[in-house]
Amino acid sequence: MRHQEFLRGVATRAGLEHTDDARLGATAALAALAEHLPADDREALAAALPTLLEHESGLDGGSGGTSAAAGPGGLIDGVVRRTGWAPERARYVLAAVANQLAAEDEDLARRIRAALPSDVAVSGGPALPPDAASEGAQGRPQPLGAEGVDRALSRLTDWSGDVTGIERTIALPPERIDLVLDRVHGAERELAHRVHVVDRTPTSLTVRARTESLQVVTELDIALAERFDDAVAAVGAGG
Repeated sequence: MRHQEFLRGVATRAGLEHTDDARLGATAALAALAEHLPADDREALAAALPTLLEHESGLDGGSGGTSAAAGPGGLIDGVVRRTGWAPERARYVLAAVANQLAAEDEDLARRIRAALPSDVAVSGGPALPPDAASEGAQGRPQPLGAEGVDRALSRLTDWSGDVTGIERTIALPPERIDLVLDRVHGAERELAHRVHVVDRTPTSLTVRARTESLQVVTELDIALAERFDDAVAAVGAGG
């Protein structure tokens, strides 16, 4: 198992666009898993990891056994606690790490299954499934499809577009645009996902939501678009 190849696999499975996010998510998920594994399974996990990942995730510390917070909910909470990400995003990354481990080592797949939430499937399939919307894409942000995008656009504020991306333009004074972006950057850190600034003038801002790794609109893009709408509504109202 090689460090960079492992992180690339996690990034692809989880739809992460930045290496730093993959590294943070992988180490958090591995550390949380270690807390919820019996000592012998924890030792097997540590032995299979590249030395740097073993160290960064704290598996070289020598302690083992199941934590007091054991259980599916506790495992997701462990990833959330270490990353500051939303639970939905933590679940995506946990699934990505579990599937990357399974792809590397069938014995590890058997060992970690019992610790995982029931909705995190471990297949060990390839990191680039032929159909990103299929069951083989467990752990990746899921494309919405045309109907899903249309439903989302119907409840979002002033967004337009299709399955390849959605955009919104706002008009506000410069200082208000800065406040909107500050709030959106906070949401981006929480969701480990980003909107793209398409155009900015002194009094307007156009952003685009799309998951570049899949080149389509996913659930995470809609979640971030909703947070953008909340930011605009709050700032526009003087919040």
